[in-house]
Amino acid sequence: MRPPYRYFAQLLPNPLLLIAARPHLASSLTAPLASSCAPLSSRVSPGLTCQGEKRTRYRLVHPLGTQIRGKRPNVWLAVDDSNDAAEYILKRPAGDESNIGESPSDALLAFKHELKMQRLFEKDTMIQPLIDFIPDSEPGGPMMVLEAFTDSLWEARSARPFTTKEIKWIMKGVLLGIFTVHMKGLVYTDLKMENVALGGFNHSKPSENVREIIVRLADCGSITKPSSREVTSLTYRSPEVHFGKPWTQSTDVWSWGIILAQLLQAQVDPKSPGMYDSIATGTLEDKTKAIRNKLAIDFDLASIPFYAEDKECTKMLPSPQPEEAYMWANDMVEKGVAGEDIQFLVGVLNPDPNARLTVSEILESGYLDC
Repeated sequence: MRPPYRYFAQLLPNPLLLIAARPHLASSLTAPLASSCAPLSSRVSPGLTCQGEKRTRYRLVHPLGTQIRGKRPNVWLAVDDSNDAAEYILKRPAGDESNIGESPSDALLAFKHELKMQRLFEKDTMIQPLIDFIPDSEPGGPMMVLEAFTDSLWEARSARPFTTKEIKWIMKGVLLGIFTVHMKGLVYTDLKMENVALGGFNHSKPSENVREIIVRLADCGSITKPSSREVTSLTYRSPEVHFGKPWTQSTDVWSWGIILAQLLQAQVDPKSPGMYDSIATGTLEDKTKAIRNKLAIDFDLASIPFYAEDKECTKMLPSPQPEEAYMWANDMVEKGVAGEDIQFLVGVLNPDPNARLTVSEILESGYLDC
């Protein structure tokens, strides 16, 4: 029997995505969905049953995530209609109560793209599996049926400090998930704790056998080709993205490094908000600038040719403070993080993406062996 499902933040309803901001969505028009927009305006509620392409009938239990006024919930906990113990996640296009009469094309395009990516990786074990698909001819359709996991990495990190073995096992799983995406010439672009699904994590005590912890990447909606547009949640955003430079798969490695740094911080200081995770006030523009400036000082970007020799970057760089460079590493050492971990982080969090460790180099380094 599956453990009770506790919903995690990676499936919170997303705002409508504009094609101008996310041009990769345009390539998803080939996804096998009807062009009718009627399903987006149909209401769904607990108890609704619908049938997937594999002829399994699913019953909606309750919406998941924080409910936003004016936004219809688009992610639901559901069960097999003939077996309440079999839980699933049902995800449909995002909806907006105030825009019922308007074209929901942006939400539908985003949904199509995510579905396309889920199908692209359906045979890859490090990605949260697409179990079934509910067509738009069914009540509430179209909807993806995804495997349910007990936790996100964020929930697990908030529950208790991890052991070193747990950190390395989980982070190796995340890295293999990234590698799966990179092998197809794509970039995940939205790596964060909330988008890492875990199964078998014990909230009360460390796992005796870390290999029992299941690690999967969730939410394929942001997977795309290398570009130069703005991507990634602020906390996990790489310097090259912050400063408008072209980015490649190495941007995922930066995000991975930030997660590792946060887990190492939490191991020695459970109440620590985590690297770049404490700036929570002001407008989105204010927070973006604050994190960008802090990152520029922490990694002394003014001394790195990749940024210092770019006229557009220099317009955004704050005044150099070389005495503050890499103080984050000193702070972590003072709190008890091992020197070996810091040395490894410095290689992963190299602000020059061309000098940053690659996924293959990390795997071959032996650092994640446990």
